[in-house]
Amino acid sequence: MVNFPNYAELILRFRQYTLMQQAAIAGVMVLLIYVPYSYFLLKLNIVESISMAIYSAILFIVVYYLTSSIITKKSQQLAKQSVGPKKGLRK
Repeated sequence: MVNFPNYAELILRFRQYTLMQQAAIAGVMVLLIYVPYSYFLLKLNIVESISMAIYSAILFIVVYYLTSSIITKKSQQLAKQSVGPKKGLRK
């Protein structure tokens, strides 16, 4: 019988990687999906397909990294602000 992966464990393991590693993994996934898509459905030759996929993967990596870093910084700032004493608990 086939042993299917536990997706919750995969997501938890993915979140344990650094932000650059996450971006690289996501970029490889875009590359693996986009090469066959552009080759078979867009009817490009293999060189055009690979070059277009690499461009798209690099663009995706940059956008993923920048947006994730901005979101991470904002959430850390919000967590740091909420650590202090609450309004009614000051003495």
